[in-house]
Amino acid sequence: MEAIYAKCNKSCGYKFYVQSFKKEIMNHTIEKNYFTCPNCGKEYVCFYTDDSIRKLQAELRKLYLEMRRVNGFQYGKLKKIESALKQSIFNSMTDIKNTVER
Repeated sequence: MEAIYAKCNKSCGYKFYVQSFKKEIMNHTIEKNYFTCPNCGKEYVCFYTDDSIRKLQAELRKLYLEMRRVNGFQYGKLKKIESALKQSIFNSMTDIKNTVER
C-alpha cells in the first residue's frame, strides 16, 4: 500500500502518514479495516468486509489481470463487469457499515 497523508480532524489535528491499515475481526466473519492517529490514538474506520465482499474483491483482482491481456471489444465488456463488481462491493460495504455502526 502506498502511504496516505492524513490529519487527525476528529481530535488533535496531528498530521501523519498511514503506511497500512489495521484489521480487527468482528462477529467471526466481519473485518474492520482502520488506522489510528499516532499522537492521540483516535480511530478512523476505512471500511468493513465480510466473506462475500472478500470474494468479490478477489474476482475484481482477477478481472484486472484479465483486462491487461485483452483489447478492443473484449476490454469494453470487461469494463462493464468491473463497474458492476465495484457497485456490488460498494453496496455490500455500505450495508455492513450501517449494520455495525448502529
